[in-house]
Amino acid sequence: MKVCVLSSGSVGNATIIETEETTILIDNGLSFKKLQQAVKESDFDETKIEHIFITHEHGDHIKGVGICARKWKLNIWATEKTIEQMYSKKILKPGVERITFIEKNISYEVKDLKIIPFRISHDAADPVGFLIKQEDKTLVHLTDTGYLTEDIIRELHNADAYVLETNYNVEMLQTCNRPWSLKHRILSDTGHLSNEDSAYALSQMAGIKTKHVFLAHISQEANLPDLALMTMRYILEEKKVDLKRLKLHMTYPLQPSNVINI
Repeated sequence: MKVCVLSSGSVGNATIIETEETTILIDNGLSFKKLQQAVKESDFDETKIEHIFITHEHGDHIKGVGICARKWKLNIWATEKTIEQMYSKKILKPGVERITFIEKNISYEVKDLKIIPFRISHDAADPVGFLIKQEDKTLVHLTDTGYLTEDIIRELHNADAYVLETNYNVEMLQTCNRPWSLKHRILSDTGHLSNEDSAYALSQMAGIKTKHVFLAHISQEANLPDLALMTMRYILEEKKVDLKRLKLHMTYPLQPSNVINI
């Protein structure tokens, strides 16, 4: 399984996953041109992309879904409530795109992949994360959540790789120029994970199989990549996680991350 975060952050989110039998996207908040460029830069073949899975209906995750689905003839997988929101936002055109409704905690087979949506806590209609399996390999895609319950942490334990948001530094968020209403939303249980919250969650989820973690959805106003990385390393070391076997990968707005194989 080959994985790359094509873009991450409020300017647009998209992740690509490739196996020998299929290629899928998770979200697309990019223009079609920028998505094409990111796919090409990271050495994936756009003609092999068959499906796109949607986490929730916020613009930075869906702005480009309709156009890429129509041009590449992709099947769109999302919860019914998320699809309804995408129609109301005119991202999708009724009767044009191919839609498959998904439900949380049910496994869906896409060729050699098994994809399981799971509940997260975000201020959207019906947001989900994805647990993605290929034989004995597992990837967790988890961004845009205000907190993680203990049962979710147990369920996601010991994946080979994680795409995990480290959205903000608390002090930077509190002192930045964003309106208080937005700060309150981000800090709430239906907002985003801070650097610290993400690191503590990962310290519980990481197991002996875990080799790769993408630090995702880093705020450009309330965080710094180096700060997110430093916080993650400090807390993982504090919690006795062996960083010698764990590679931390940065993600970027409008720039592909490292490509990993798991």
